[in-house]
Amino acid sequence: MEQRKYLTEEEFARFLNVVRAEKDARERVRNVAIFTVMYWRGLRASEIGQLQLSNWRQKAGSLYVVRGKGSLSGEYLLSPAEARALKAWARERGAQPGPLFPSRNGKRIGRAMLHVLMLEYGERAGLPRNLRHCHVLKHSIGTHLIGKLDVKAVQDWLGHKDIKSTMVYTQFRSKDRDAASRQIYADAA
Repeated sequence: MEQRKYLTEEEFARFLNVVRAEKDARERVRNVAIFTVMYWRGLRASEIGQLQLSNWRQKAGSLYVVRGKGSLSGEYLLSPAEARALKAWARERGAQPGPLFPSRNGKRIGRAMLHVLMLEYGERAGLPRNLRHCHVLKHSIGTHLIGKLDVKAVQDWLGHKDIKSTMVYTQFRSKDRDAASRQIYADAA
């Protein structure tokens, strides 16, 4: 039996609330920004670590994302949640050039640390064990968007070069399936 590979909207909200409860104020603000951006941009752990402060155009409300694994890079408008989280992080981080999300030693945050944080916060949020990894955030936004946008728009959002990569999410959710369900249920009421 295949297990679910994405967080529900409610699970992601619960996860982010746990991150917001981080005791260390600087880490709390940084980690909220990290996981908010990872989710909304559908980023891999390696991709979030490579972001530089110069990738963020605060006044334009956009972020230039360099994607790995043959995916397409590009500039994306930020969600209100990302903009708020990045502004809060900028107040803590300062304006010095370098990694957008530095670790304690000033270098970019690494995949291993992001994995540790995801495991820790995921456990506290009560996420299923198999969903306590960073890549689940990419699967989550892909699945959430596929119920709201057409497949081509989701492909662009996630930077997929090949539509087949995006089509995977249609097995979990579909804009047409959701619309059909609403129509049928309205008739049944």
